[in-house]
Amino acid sequence: MGLLLTALRVALVAAALACCAFPAKAQSQVAVLIGTTPGGGYDVYARALARHIGRNLPGQPAVIAKNVPGAGGLTLANYMYNRAPADSSELATVQNGLPFEKLFQTLSPEGRNALFDATKFGWIGSITQTVFVTVTWHTAAVKTLKEATTQEAILGASATSSDSYVLAMLANQLLDTKFKVVHGYAGAAEVDLAVENGEVQGEAGKDWTTLISTRPQWIKDRKINILVQMGMKPHPDLKDVPMAIDLAKTSEDRNVMEVVFAKFGMSRPFFAPPGVAPERLAALRRAFDATVRDEAFLADAKRLGMEINPVRGGDVEALVTRIMGTPAALAQRARDVLKPQ
Repeated sequence: MGLLLTALRVALVAAALACCAFPAKAQSQVAVLIGTTPGGGYDVYARALARHIGRNLPGQPAVIAKNVPGAGGLTLANYMYNRAPADSSELATVQNGLPFEKLFQTLSPEGRNALFDATKFGWIGSITQTVFVTVTWHTAAVKTLKEATTQEAILGASATSSDSYVLAMLANQLLDTKFKVVHGYAGAAEVDLAVENGEVQGEAGKDWTTLISTRPQWIKDRKINILVQMGMKPHPDLKDVPMAIDLAKTSEDRNVMEVVFAKFGMSRPFFAPPGVAPERLAALRRAFDATVRDEAFLADAKRLGMEINPVRGGDVEALVTRIMGTPAALAQRARDVLKPQ
């Protein structure tokens, strides 16, 4: 009887372990969902990852990329939190500020509809970290940050929760600029076209990695004026462009900028839904880390002009947790600064 009970216990333990394995049966397909329209920086980075990560996932499943735009990425984030299957068959990328919408949710109708807790997503990693820049078209009257404090420049944005809108508000409040923002464009690519067509004069909150990957001709042909960098440290390509954080008038203003700019440390984030088993999340992170070091992926990235400066999933998770733990008084000050005007 004792031997029978021991054998039964061993069988039960083995069964339990089998249930926790990455998948008991390898998935045949994984979807990478993209919270923007096609053609922008998030789309380029996500599709590059989708082309290569399958080789490093268990079972080497087919990986498809699918755009799920809406409300500046909130549609996808809400879906991933509330309805996506917790089997790691669907991964996602959204705008890097979106995980912090609950912190700033009083800013806009979109933010009030953030139905997720970003600390509970399964953070897989970020392909790069970057700075954001504010640019104007070469024909615009405003060509420098100083000029932007004395005359109006009309900028474009998708939603009032988008970086292009929020960072223009920050500049107006903390740097005394006079930006006016026209919002309602479908996505980043549409804003870029509006700039080129003269509908608006520029964009605030333009990810530098987006510029070099999707509009390299803007830089090569000197089509834009780069007014200011927003981030924690300057980009090596932009040594002569002023840093907003260095222009803060008070220590409180600098603290607000640090809270807002921290997200740029996860410029191209990827995540799984809440509830993914730890073993599955660990396997996704290993696959991501292997992919961003993969020679074929790096060659693809170079061809597309993508900047690769990866951040591991655990570090993205720690960053999200830290920012979401911002003291209430500082968070309120940031809300006041970023409030739509």
